[in-house]
Amino acid sequence: MLFLISYKFTDANAQDKGSKMLKEWYDKGGPQNRPEGYDVKSWIFLPQHGNGYSVVDADSLETIWKQWSPWRELLEFTIEPCADLDQTVALYC
Repeated sequence: MLFLISYKFTDANAQDKGSKMLKEWYDKGGPQNRPEGYDVKSWIFLPQHGNGYSVVDADSLETIWKQWSPWRELLEFTIEPCADLDQTVALYC
């Protein structure tokens, strides 16, 4: 099932800490360490605003939470189902 995940850092300190976490995540294998059943279809991050959007194909909300739970203290995010990848990406491009 496709989901749209919208996220925004809570403040500048959270954005700074999040950028360090992201670098560390990539250094440790990044995308290869995503949970099974979680596939990123599209990803947009706007660093100047501290927010972004991901369209993912995930087998459950629990799988999404496995990926995003380390960020819960730094981000405000919403997860919502989306029916069509092209239409959803077009909203943000």
